[in-house]
Amino acid sequence: MNAYQLNNINFSYDKTTVLSIDQLNIRAHKITALIGPNGCGKSTLLNLLAFLSKNQQGQIHFQSIPSTKQSIETFIKRIAFLPQKPYMLRGTVADNLGLALKFHHLTNNRPEKIQAALEQLGITHLCQQQAKSLSGGEQQKVALARAIITNPDVLLMDEPFSYLDHSSEKRLEDFISSYVKQQQKTLIFSTHDRLQGIALADDVISLIKGRVANSPLINLFQGSIINQLFDTEKIKIKLLDINQNYQHVSIDPTEIRLSTTAIEPKMQNQYQGEVTAIISEMGKIRVRVLAGELFQVIISLKTFKQLNISLGDQIWVSFQSHSVVMF
Repeated sequence: MNAYQLNNINFSYDKTTVLSIDQLNIRAHKITALIGPNGCGKSTLLNLLAFLSKNQQGQIHFQSIPSTKQSIETFIKRIAFLPQKPYMLRGTVADNLGLALKFHHLTNNRPEKIQAALEQLGITHLCQQQAKSLSGGEQQKVALARAIITNPDVLLMDEPFSYLDHSSEKRLEDFISSYVKQQQKTLIFSTHDRLQGIALADDVISLIKGRVANSPLINLFQGSIINQLFDTEKIKIKLLDINQNYQHVSIDPTEIRLSTTAIEPKMQNQYQGEVTAIISEMGKIRVRVLAGELFQVIISLKTFKQLNISLGDQIWVSFQSHSVVMF
């Protein structure tokens, strides 16, 4: 089942197209990450999914129901949107959460619901503090509690990790995973941290200049085609299709293989390099390897233990030509 189906969407500001999507499905009961550089259309897409902005062209279906003036009023009640810079209402944290319940006509067991939402985010100690006096990170947590207290079907989050320290970021990652798995909700968040998006999400949507790109935008290299190879000036990558004048390639970090020796028979693309970082992310391991270009590789914990590698070790990076996305 899809939470959203988008067809022939076009959205412009001052005659400049900022979003152009031919077709896009977003699965229900999954975590979806919107990734891409600043200005690529992530926030615009989130506003459309929240029905805060009206698509100027095209059609959006929400849970298989087409959006109309009448249906949107119902949709909005089932969607919670957390902006990058949330606004705090006057009063205490408890007042802010209580008003959200009041606006949704959820008056039963209000104190218990407030307490439960604060406990989910680990911020019960903020309950009676003035909301406007909190730090940016604290306000974001309160805004998230205010969003989930109404039990929405879909939770949309615009750059939710922007103002958080490392420990708060880890707690939010844990919350996102458990929220979707335990309560069977749909959660969509945007992030400029592409690796974090891949590690955390079930599905990843990459945006480039308002268009959906069939690329994770990781291991993104610039270069040109020379003698049937893509030359970055540091490495040469064998491509499947050399009929177009591609200027960029990207390799999915989950489709790159690591090995302590060269692979026989040789992979189409294989480079020796040095392990420069090893990072644990959401039950997976990200290994950074400098092999001419800097590669980001995501592997399982089991594979990492089998490789038995450490910082500074020499290792081989390899991938098939069909794993290379060109544009």
